[in-house]
Amino acid sequence: MVRPQLRHARDTQPGANAVSHFLARQTTYRQRYLAMGTTITVTVVSNRRSRREVDRVMTEVQRDMIAFGRDAWAWGPGALSAFNQKLLAGRTATVPPVLKDLFAKAWAIREACRGQFEPRVAALVRLWGFDDPARLRSAPPEADDIETLIEALHAAPEYDGGASYGPAPNVAWDFGAIGKGFIVDQMLDLLARAGFPDATIDAGGHVGARGYRDGRPWRVGIRDPFDGGEQEYVLASVQPGERSVVTHGDEQRAFEHQGRRYSHLLDPLSGWPAEGLRSLTVVHADGAMADAAGAALFVAGPQHWPALAHQLGLDRVLALTSDGDAQVTPMLAAELSWKREMNIRVVG
Repeated sequence: MVRPQLRHARDTQPGANAVSHFLARQTTYRQRYLAMGTTITVTVVSNRRSRREVDRVMTEVQRDMIAFGRDAWAWGPGALSAFNQKLLAGRTATVPPVLKDLFAKAWAIREACRGQFEPRVAALVRLWGFDDPARLRSAPPEADDIETLIEALHAAPEYDGGASYGPAPNVAWDFGAIGKGFIVDQMLDLLARAGFPDATIDAGGHVGARGYRDGRPWRVGIRDPFDGGEQEYVLASVQPGERSVVTHGDEQRAFEHQGRRYSHLLDPLSGWPAEGLRSLTVVHADGAMADAAGAALFVAGPQHWPALAHQLGLDRVLALTSDGDAQVTPMLAAELSWKREMNIRVVG
């Protein structure tokens, strides 16, 4: 066990650009709105563009993120919901063209994770009531109902990357554990193409960062899942560089029944909520990979996530166990600034 040194989160300036950035003093522009069931915060800094140009591109980002949230919602009014309704009825469904890249990405990560990330769990998520806060259960569903959906998953065909999928009765796709990471990267690329390479997008625990702010790398906080108050507190922070910081936690949607906690992070191999971790954070250049693989590592649990992370080539991972301890990979351990004392074990 090692204990972290508490230190101030002081940023270091890159030598070549520090003076020019300081003299220019970039202006910060921020926009917040609701999309994908969470608050989206887009922050852009620039010293050469007019407010009109900034507003134009940020409005484009907002429009695209809201549209994505509608089309990628498993049970909403958009493209994925219509696709799922056909599957559930036992019919073959056409993969929505607007989501085809996401289907391919999700399936590739599923294969790499050996099924511990599974994009076809929408029916299970709905059975547990985790698809909508208004439907959150107070007790687990019947074991037979869970097993029926697990058997349907086993019987469902593989996705071959084609234009259609199915038939797959009682199966539906869900991008809740990959969609935010995917679209945040897409929108940061859009901002960069428009001439705004210095930006962050925070999509409710899924933060993507690019470039600098006043000559310094962005700093991203990792929330403390052990603080029971209404206000979120930061446990640690990191300068991710050109990477995303994605955290999965069991405090986001959960219920307790007979002294046992059930969270929305389902093990797709058993159909039951994963246990053993309170939160898991992945820092990675590919936001979709950080998102989906982070869900798989959470499912793998405190004993097995390091081996899966090594297999996937993930070298920046922080896991917080249900006992209140921290497990962290060596690369990330060297980069974290802690805000309070923790029992830390460096693994991998």
